[in-house]
Amino acid sequence: MIVSNNINDPALKGAVATIGFFDGVHLGHRHIIEKLVTTAKRLGTKSLLITLWPHPRLVLSNDTHGLKLLSSIAEKIETIEDEGVNAMLVLEFTKSLAETPAKDFVYNILVDSLRIKRFIVGYNNVFGKNGEGNFHLLKQFETDGYFRSEQVEPIKIDNISISSSKIRTALEIGNVSLAKRMLSRPYSLTGTIEGGQQIGRSIGFPTANILPNEPLKLIPAQGVYAVWVSFKDEVYPAMLNIGTRPTLGDGLYQTIEAHIIGFNRNIYNKTITILFEERLRDEMKFSSINALKEQLANDKENALRVLGFTN
Repeated sequence: MIVSNNINDPALKGAVATIGFFDGVHLGHRHIIEKLVTTAKRLGTKSLLITLWPHPRLVLSNDTHGLKLLSSIAEKIETIEDEGVNAMLVLEFTKSLAETPAKDFVYNILVDSLRIKRFIVGYNNVFGKNGEGNFHLLKQFETDGYFRSEQVEPIKIDNISISSSKIRTALEIGNVSLAKRMLSRPYSLTGTIEGGQQIGRSIGFPTANILPNEPLKLIPAQGVYAVWVSFKDEVYPAMLNIGTRPTLGDGLYQTIEAHIIGFNRNIYNKTITILFEERLRDEMKFSSINALKEQLANDKENALRVLGFTN
C-alpha cells in the first residue's frame, strides 16, 4: 500500500476515495473500506483512503484531558493495508485545515488535486469547517458533473450501530469481549518491556511490565485479563493485570503487567503486543502473599480455559 502525505502525489490521482479518522478501524469502518475496494476494482482503478493525523482535539483544544485513541497511526496504517486498500493519504490536521470550508476542501483536494472518480462515505460522515461537509454537499458536486458519491449504511451488533465511541466505552468498563466483536478482532496494545522489581518472579509468576508506545492509547479498565502476547511473529497465552498492585506495591501508580504462560525468555527493552480476549476479574488486595499466589494460580487456569487450552 502506498502511504503519502502529499495531496499532489501522482500515485494518488484518479482513485475511488473515502475519508475519515478511522480510529480503531472497526467493523463499521471495514464495511466502508470493503465497499471502497470492491468499487475501485469494478471501475478498474485504485482505492484511496484519506485520513487525518493528529487527532483534531490535539490541534484545536487546550483541554485534551481524557482524549484516548483506539489506534496509533502505525496501527491504523497496518490494519488498513490488511484490508486491501491501494493507497492512503495522511493529511496533517492543522488549524488552517480546520478552517477550510467544506466546499473548498472538496474542490481543492478531491477534485483539483486528487481528481477522484468516486467518493464513498459512512452514514454519519462529516468534514470541513464546523463539520458542514456531508453527503448532501457531495451530491451537489455530483450534480455539477465532478464525481459520484455513495453512502454506506451502518453495521449493527445487537441492534446497536458500531462506533469508535461505543468501543471506547466498552473498554473503559473492561468489556473487551464486546470491543472485540465491534472491532472484529481483539483490541491490541503495543509497548516496550521495562525492568521491574521482579516481585512476581519471586512468587512464581514473573511478569513483563509494559510501557505503551502510544501515550494516547486507551488502556482498558483495571482488572485481570486473559490475553495473547505477540512477540516476533509468535503468539503466547498470558494473563495480564492492569492496576496499582495493592498487595505487592504501594497502590499509587498504575502498571500493566503480563505473565506470559510457559515463557522464560529475557525480553527487556523488546516490543510486544497484547491482544485482549476476556476480563477475568477485578483487581483485588489480598491478606497475604499465599492468598495472592492461590488466586494467581486460579487466574492462570481461567486464562488458559478462555484461550482454548483446557475444557
